[in-house]
Amino acid sequence: MSVVESSRHAAPSTAARGTPNEFLREQGWRVVLAAWFGMALSLTALPFYSLGVFAKPLALEFGWSRSVIQSGITFSTLAVICSAWGTGWLIDRFGVRRVALASQAGLALGFVAMALQQGKPLWWQANWFLLALLGVGTTPLTWSRGIGGWFDKQRGLAIGVALSGTGATALIAPPLLNALVAAQGWRMGYLAIATTIIVLGMPTVWLLFRDPPDAARTGAAGAARAHAQGQGLSLGQALHTRHFWIMLVSFAAISAAVAGMIPNLVPMLTDSGLSMAEAASYASLLGLNVILGRLLAGWLLDRFWGPAVALALLMPPALACWLLANQSAPALAVMLIGLAGGAEFDLIAYLCLRYFGTRQYGQIYAWQWAGFSLATGLGPMAFGLSFDHTGSYHLALGVAGGLLLAGPLLLFAMGRYPTSWPQAARQAR
Repeated sequence: MSVVESSRHAAPSTAARGTPNEFLREQGWRVVLAAWFGMALSLTALPFYSLGVFAKPLALEFGWSRSVIQSGITFSTLAVICSAWGTGWLIDRFGVRRVALASQAGLALGFVAMALQQGKPLWWQANWFLLALLGVGTTPLTWSRGIGGWFDKQRGLAIGVALSGTGATALIAPPLLNALVAAQGWRMGYLAIATTIIVLGMPTVWLLFRDPPDAARTGAAGAARAHAQGQGLSLGQALHTRHFWIMLVSFAAISAAVAGMIPNLVPMLTDSGLSMAEAASYASLLGLNVILGRLLAGWLLDRFWGPAVALALLMPPALACWLLANQSAPALAVMLIGLAGGAEFDLIAYLCLRYFGTRQYGQIYAWQWAGFSLATGLGPMAFGLSFDHTGSYHLALGVAGGLLLAGPLLLFAMGRYPTSWPQAARQAR
């Protein structure tokens, strides 16, 4: 079976057909643009790409270890695991737009609380839990569902463009926040993030984003009609497929490695002798490559078999682990990490749509996202603990390199895309 052949055996979706370029439809580009801003100012992007800038100022003021600071991501992950399934259910029942707007307001509130830290690690960790609990509806779980209902032939590229918003955050946020924190302090940095969500993120989603027709209904009767029209597997059926568990294990391994490196990147680079400004500039280079990774993955997924795309984009960053451990070629290392960080979100969303469909996509993706998030939360803290106990990141980088070799290879056991949803449902029994 060739990768091109596999890409052609996809089950049909609910998206409209017959439009040569789905981006040219008025609602098409509006939805993608709104989702792009939503992702740029999301729980996925803002805390993750900004923590490296805040890490040393917080350690200096409160005397916290790096593992304590990085533990915030772990606690945000616990909140995602606790709430993702409920968020997926709300999206399937009430639509993307309502959930997204409520979560944007909650995320802004969480960042305001971050600015009120008084030096207690428990409050720091509780704040991260609250931040994620209130903001989980701003993650790809939400935006990919909305795009999946509007796009069919160009679904991969549409998801890639929308999710590339996180790359813009990684590109722009570190130098801007570094300058603001240096001039006004870290508290003002967190307040600036909250203000940006309210002033820019929420109005954009309110004005431009609309739910796809089969997800816009509310109430019990409307939800039942939308459920009946959705094509694909139920959550129960998906749980009985090998695809679900292979994806869960593979992307958890990949996420633990990539997520461990990204928020620790600035400390790693400054430890190697670079200045804070130089390290922040490399963090911006990371953002540029996250954008490239998103777009490249989306373009490739519309043309080739998903697991082969994963192998091409997610395995090379194993080299970045070796480069960082040897303090060599930091630009190349950052570029490889950025490509992987950009591709992984696209791949999870796209493969869920291809293998499970849209029928209960919100709930199925929520569980995949929970596993991914658990690894995302453990990775940074593991890197921090490695540094606290050994004085370097060498051990953590070695383990991460192994995970980046094994995770993409495991996806090859997924097999071809389902040719029809009835057939996929029978195989899940």
